[in-house]
Amino acid sequence: MKLCLAVALSLLTLAAHAQRPDPLQYVDPLIGTGAEGHTFPGASAPFGMVQLSPDTQIRPFKQSYKWAAGYRYEDTTILGFSHTHFSGAGHSDLGDVLLTPSTEEKVPLDPGEIDKPRSGYRSRFSHQTEHAEPGYYAVTLDDSGVRAELTATTRVGVHRYTFPPEAKTWHMLLDLRSSIYNYPGKVLWSRLRLRKDGTITGMRETRGWAPGRQLYFAIRFSSVVSGHHLYNREDEPPPYKGFKTPGTGAEDTESIEGRGLEAVFDFSPQKTPLIVTVALSPVSEDNAIANMKAEVPGFDFDAVRAQTQAQWRTELGRVEFHASPEIERSLFDNRSRSSSNTPRWNSPKRWFHTAPHCGV
Repeated sequence: MKLCLAVALSLLTLAAHAQRPDPLQYVDPLIGTGAEGHTFPGASAPFGMVQLSPDTQIRPFKQSYKWAAGYRYEDTTILGFSHTHFSGAGHSDLGDVLLTPSTEEKVPLDPGEIDKPRSGYRSRFSHQTEHAEPGYYAVTLDDSGVRAELTATTRVGVHRYTFPPEAKTWHMLLDLRSSIYNYPGKVLWSRLRLRKDGTITGMRETRGWAPGRQLYFAIRFSSVVSGHHLYNREDEPPPYKGFKTPGTGAEDTESIEGRGLEAVFDFSPQKTPLIVTVALSPVSEDNAIANMKAEVPGFDFDAVRAQTQAQWRTELGRVEFHASPEIERSLFDNRSRSSSNTPRWNSPKRWFHTAPHCGV
């Protein structure tokens, strides 16, 4: 009798777990991205070092508090996608390694103005094409027609860019000048190097929330780089920069150092999307490469997304919440705001915003 009861209880437990809904459906990363919530909607892994997310505005010193997480729901343009963000913080900083795709014949090197479309590399976007869930973010950049998708592991951000069939040129812009909580002199030093195997490595040292903060990175593309342009656009370059590195111009220089670095990488159009992997390290460029080899050795975007979302299911599955729809609505409907251009605070099925922890 005891055995039968134990078996019955086991079967009931298994049935309960089998019927447990997917916890990812209860998370809306867009919660908190309006008003002063200071959260970001992008992709991260649990306890991850990478927070890969769109930046909608980069404001100068003392004007950037509202964009502490790099993104505000009411904005209408996206500058690009950077790899480090605060979530829910009362201070703004980070926004390292900004990447954005371009289909322009000549890629703009400045963001441009919000009210002047195509005046720079920023792009208009619509929330109708935006999708966010734990470990995944996607949006269509209206000006180029590029579909951008983001996911991440602990130390690697993975991008997938689907260019429109009519695009005759494919480019990726890297802007190392861009920082959340920006001001002259924020970037103390930075470096870019194109290695023989096509890997891009570099570093950036900034002062702000953490004085003298150094971050190293490594970038790889799923397609061969057909051309590159490295620029140092310092506002006030020193009178003497030392001996010049090999190369006579931006298109044949393979390494560059300074305080205002940007780069454009060219690709031949193809039938498959462009995958970009960006690994971070607080230690060295070689450690960033090692992190990439350990966590994302290839270019399988869907596999990385599935792995990261499985980790989120494990972490989110540690908590169960039971309540009637009426109680859920009473909790969340009161947080809705009068403006129609606001995220889904009042959805009874969306309870949480996934806030990552700092990685190492």
